[in-house]
Amino acid sequence: MKIFRVVTEKDGIIKKMPGKIDTEIIQNNYRYAAETIQEVWAAIEHLLTNEDEIITAIIEEHPAVIVLNNNVD
Repeated sequence: MKIFRVVTEKDGIIKKMPGKIDTEIIQNNYRYAAETIQEVWAAIEHLLTNEDEIITAIIEEHPAVIVLNNNVD
């Protein structure tokens, strides 16, 4: 299993001043545990159709994560 980070950005508060307009950028980070990046693309399909939020990066943060079984008998 690998950990992937999906970084998105969207516009926040717009501040208008005489001769100047500032737009706050809000960055979100989503993390997914998956075997392949294709699984991540399938999981974030809803973000691809979201016009307000733009995907700026998909990063493989941890190339090897072992999931331990937590069953207690």
